[in-house]
Amino acid sequence: MKNFLLFTFSISLSFCSFANDADTTLFVESEGKMNGLIADVLTNKNRNVREEASLELQSNLETTLNLNGSFNYSFSKLEGVSIQQPEDKSFRIFTWQLYLDENHYQYRGFIQTKEGKVYKLKDNSDDMRTVEFSVLKPENWYGALYYNIVPFNHQGQKMYMLFGYDAIDFYNKRKLLEVLCFDESGKPKFGKDVIEIKDAFARKRKVKRFLLEYSSSVNVTLNYSKEQDLIIYDHLIYGQPIKSGGPSNVPDGSYCGLKLSKEGIWEYVDKVHKDDPTKILVDATSYEKMIGNEQKRKKKKDIFGRSD
Repeated sequence: MKNFLLFTFSISLSFCSFANDADTTLFVESEGKMNGLIADVLTNKNRNVREEASLELQSNLETTLNLNGSFNYSFSKLEGVSIQQPEDKSFRIFTWQLYLDENHYQYRGFIQTKEGKVYKLKDNSDDMRTVEFSVLKPENWYGALYYNIVPFNHQGQKMYMLFGYDAIDFYNKRKLLEVLCFDESGKPKFGKDVIEIKDAFARKRKVKRFLLEYSSSVNVTLNYSKEQDLIIYDHLIYGQPIKSGGPSNVPDGSYCGLKLSKEGIWEYVDKVHKDDPTKILVDATSYEKMIGNEQKRKKKKDIFGRSD
């Protein structure tokens, strides 16, 4: 009898091992197929091919994420898709970028929770007018490519600060802070007025998400520093780094920050680092100054447009 039980137990273990191997094989095969699709999304010169590949990638990834055991598969070889997961491993976010033309980008993605729920993220940023003050759902998401997650608590609720990138168009890019939390039913929602910023009139106010728009000709920092326990970002000024591109925002060499308070508010911190004059990219501090310079230049020309 004991031998029979041992034999049965051995068969059960072998079957479980085979099932796990089969599941893993399925994920590996799916991952390989999706790698081919994301390669087309990111590199194919034909717009129709890029769009079709992105839709097929979306369909394949959704199907795969809904399979049992998929949350435990890392998808570490899925290149071109950003996969971000917080330290508590309660969920993870998949996002990728689709280039349509030089003035139009789209983003797609999914949130997968450890309970096995999968939420498709639909980019609705083109139709948004009050981006900084809107509470959003997965079906009307502000599309972005996420590159970091920082958990925090606000009024006893666990929340997550998402750091994202939005290419926008040829001349301008954006980085953003997005607040993610989950409602009582476990459904994700985006936006919470826990971010304190200083506006163009030097007034402090709270917003639900923070967007940092800047010229595509420069690099801009927006990330969390563990060493300083701060979110640090470039302070921007209005300049004209690209002659044909018109005015845009560029770094002036100084940095601002956000510090998490005991109440769970990310409070504005001015001048995190001292100014570095060697990093100032343009000699312009305001739109009015540039307009004034342009008017002076025009006054120096005669009626035929010739310089005096």
